[in-house]
Amino acid sequence: MLTLLVVDDDDEVREKAMRALAGPHFRLASAANGRIALEQAALLKPDIMICDVDLPEVNGFDVLAALKADPAHAQLQVMMLTAQSSRNAMRLGMSLGADDYLTKPFDDQELVEAVEGLIKRRGRLEVFVDSVTNQEDSLHGRFANSKPPRESTMVSPLMAAQAGNVPEAAVLYAGIDEFNNIAARLSAPELEQLLTEYFQRVGEPVLAHGGQNLRLMGDHLVALFLPEPQRTVSHPHRALLAATEIAQLAPELSGWMQKTFADARLPALTIGIGLHAGPVDVDAETGTPSGPAVNVAERLKSAATDLQWTIVASHGVASLTNQSLDLGKSAQLVVEGLGKPLGVSEVLEARPPEEITVFEKTVPIAIPTADERTPSVRLQADVVTRLRQSVQAHASQAARSLKDALGEKLALLRSGDPADTGQTVQLEGFTIVRRLGAGGMSSIYLARRDRDGALVVLKVMQLDPQAKDLTARFVREFSLLSSIEHPHIVRIFNQGFTDDMAYIAMEYFENGDLRSRLRGPLPPRLVARVLAQVASALDAIHALGIVHRDLKPENLMVRANGDVVLADFGIAKVTAVAGGAQATLTVTGEVLGSPSYMSPEQIAGKTVTPQSDLYSLGVMLYEMATGVRPFRSTSLVDLLSMHHKADVPPLPVEYASLQPLLDRLMAKKPDSRYTTAAELIRDLQALDARA
Repeated sequence: MLTLLVVDDDDEVREKAMRALAGPHFRLASAANGRIALEQAALLKPDIMICDVDLPEVNGFDVLAALKADPAHAQLQVMMLTAQSSRNAMRLGMSLGADDYLTKPFDDQELVEAVEGLIKRRGRLEVFVDSVTNQEDSLHGRFANSKPPRESTMVSPLMAAQAGNVPEAAVLYAGIDEFNNIAARLSAPELEQLLTEYFQRVGEPVLAHGGQNLRLMGDHLVALFLPEPQRTVSHPHRALLAATEIAQLAPELSGWMQKTFADARLPALTIGIGLHAGPVDVDAETGTPSGPAVNVAERLKSAATDLQWTIVASHGVASLTNQSLDLGKSAQLVVEGLGKPLGVSEVLEARPPEEITVFEKTVPIAIPTADERTPSVRLQADVVTRLRQSVQAHASQAARSLKDALGEKLALLRSGDPADTGQTVQLEGFTIVRRLGAGGMSSIYLARRDRDGALVVLKVMQLDPQAKDLTARFVREFSLLSSIEHPHIVRIFNQGFTDDMAYIAMEYFENGDLRSRLRGPLPPRLVARVLAQVASALDAIHALGIVHRDLKPENLMVRANGDVVLADFGIAKVTAVAGGAQATLTVTGEVLGSPSYMSPEQIAGKTVTPQSDLYSLGVMLYEMATGVRPFRSTSLVDLLSMHHKADVPPLPVEYASLQPLLDRLMAKKPDSRYTTAAELIRDLQALDARA
C-alpha cells in the first residue's frame, strides 16, 4: 500500500482529491498548509505527495525543496498542484525536483491518470482500481441502470382484479425515502410499529379511490387502478387523487414517528410516489401485479427522490384538465426497458371533479388526512378491517426480514475484510473501501458515501444480545452526537443496529489521532491550543448533560489544519435529562475508561461529573508538555492508587505558566477542580493575552 499526502489550503480541492483517490491501494493523509505538510511528511514518510504551490506559512516550492534535500525522502514523488499555469512556475517546480505538474481546476480522471503515471514511473505493478466513482449528473445516468423492483415480502390482493393480462391500468408505486436509514435505527418491534402505522394510513386512500391488488414490499406499496364503466372518474385521475392524499399524510406521519421514537432522533419522513399507465400482468394464484408498467412506476418513485419531487407521473397519467390537476416542473427521463425518453411531470395536487362516485353503499368511514378535511371518497368498514389485518401481518414479517438482512451484512464485516475476497459490500448508502483496523469488539472501515462520494469511517460493533445496556450505549452514542454541531466534536452521519450487531458512520480523519503526534513534548503554544479546543468541545457536551468518560489522545482526532476533534463517545453518559433525572447507561459500580486518564472518583465507581472529564484533560496536558503520563507503573493497582494519592508532578520550566491550570484540573476532589470547561478557556485566554 502506498502512502499519499495531499497538501492544499482549499478544503474543497483537498476533499475532491481525497475522494478521487480513495481505494484499497492508498493510505491517504492531508495537510492544510506547508508547515503541517512538513510535519506530516516526517511522520508518515509518504510515497507520493500532491502539493499546492500557494500555501500559508510555508509555500509549496519551499516544501518541495526541503523534502528533496532530505535523504529520508529520497523515494518521494511530488506532483505540484496549482492554478499557476505559466512556464516559469512549471520550470521552477521541475528544477526543484517536482516529478509532475497538474494545473487547477482539474477533474477526477485527470488526477487519477496523473497519479497512475507517477506509479508507473516508480516501477510499481499495483493495479489502480476503483479510484474514481464516475456518477453522471444527468437523469439518464441515474435511471438507465436502475435495479428491478425488490421481491415482495407479502402480497395483499385486496379488491383483486382479473387474473392474467390487464390491457390498461394506472400503477401507483409509493415508498418512504431513505427508509433503510430509518429502519436501521429502530428495533424490530419499533420498526413493525412504524410499518403498521404507515401502511394503514397510506393504504386507506388507495383503496378508497378504487385501488386494487395491493402489493406490500418492505416500505413499498403498489396498487392498480383499472377502468370501471360505473365510475365517472377516470382510473388515472383516481390514482392521482390517491397519490395526493398520501402526500398530504406525510407530514402527519413524520410528526407521529418523531414523537413515538423520540430517542432515535430520526430524520423527517418523506414519501416518494411514481405513477405510470400501461398493460399489467396479474398472477392468477397470488394476485400480484407485474410487468413493464409496474417497473416504470417503481423507477419514477426512485426519480422522485433525486428530483426532490413528491409525486412523479408520466405524461400519459398526468394528461388531465388543468381544472383538476396542478402540475409543477417537467423532465425527460431515460428509463431502462423503454425505447425513448419518458416525459414526466411533478404533480402538486389532484382535485376531484364536481361529480364523485361513492365507493360503496355501506355506512362510510372517513379517511384521516393531515388537515382534517372531508375526504372525497369514503371506505367500506370491512375493507378497513381487511387492510389492517394484511398490514399487521406484513409489518411483522418485513421488520424481521430487514433487521436480519442488516445483521448479515454486519456479520460479514465483522468476520473479515471484504476487499481480501474481492467482494463489494454496500451498507445503507455506503460502499466499503477497505478495513482500517479491528479489535475485540469492533471493526473499523473506510467507506464512501454513495450519494456524494464523501469518505467516512464505519465502526461495526459486536454486541451481546443478553446485555441490553450495550445496545442502549450504542444508540445513545449516535443520538447524543447527532444533536451537536461543533467544530471540535466529531460529525455522525448514520447509525444502525440489530439484536447483536451495530454500526455507526462518522467523519473520516485521514490524519489519525492525537496519539500519533505525541512523539515527545509539544511546543507550549500548541499545548495551549489543543487544551482550548478540547475544553470548547467539553463545554458543549457538558451543557447537554453529557460526560465523555474516556478522554485520551486516542479519542482526539486531527483535522488537516491541525485542529483536534473529540470523538468516540462509546461510553458517554447522560448525567442530566428533563426533570433532573439521571439516565445511566452502565450498571452501578462498573468502571469504564482508560486507567492512565481516569479520575479518582471514576476509579472508585462513584458518580462521574463534568469534572471527571476535566481531570482526564489535566492528565493529557501533562503528557503533551512532557511526552509521558504523570503517573506510570507496571502494576494496575499501583497506577490507580497514584491517581488517588500521588501529588501532581511539576511541569518543565518552559511550561510553568500552565502549572496552576494543571494543579486545578488534576485536583483529587472534584469540587477543587474547575467548575466548568468555560472557566479553563477563560484562564487560557488570559495567559495568551499576557504572552
